[in-house]
Amino acid sequence: MNKPDIYFITGISGSGKTTVGRKLMEMGEAVFDSKIQKGLFHFADSSGNEAKDYYPEDKEWQQQFSWRLNKAMFDHLLSENSTVQRVFLCGGADDVKQYWPLGKKVFLLVVDSSTMLSRLNNVTRDNDFGRDKATQDKLVERVERFQKKRISEGAVPINALKPVDDVARDILKHITGRSTKSE
Repeated sequence: MNKPDIYFITGISGSGKTTVGRKLMEMGEAVFDSKIQKGLFHFADSSGNEAKDYYPEDKEWQQQFSWRLNKAMFDHLLSENSTVQRVFLCGGADDVKQYWPLGKKVFLLVVDSSTMLSRLNNVTRDNDFGRDKATQDKLVERVERFQKKRISEGAVPINALKPVDDVARDILKHITGRSTKSE
């Protein structure tokens, strides 16, 4: 069975991972994302047991659960897409870095804190993560450190302040070595 090349698109919450993923899908690419394939990422404990509810301000809950890749679902999606040239996994799970060696390249969507907050608070956003003050305060405190760390770990920085069409083209240009036309 053939396996497609895997490319990771990561970034802090509000960096535009799902938006870029949807744009890449419009351009004919295979994309895996928790908002496109529900359950691909989920809050789970170290044994993989999924959290029943979300309590971001509960310290005990935070210690027990983290945002994780559902590896069985990911493997299933890969097998369903074995005939495509490449797939993009969009997500910022706490454990996703351990899967980076499976991929060809990791792209980091880079944003500033004001853009991140604006996107997190956008009323058209399709999920509620990061809308609460406690989570936003944590994200603002860590955005710069998170981005610097991912770059030092080998992620290719992509300016996610640009329009989504440009961000998607920038990613494809890093893969193909040439510009692509907008769809």
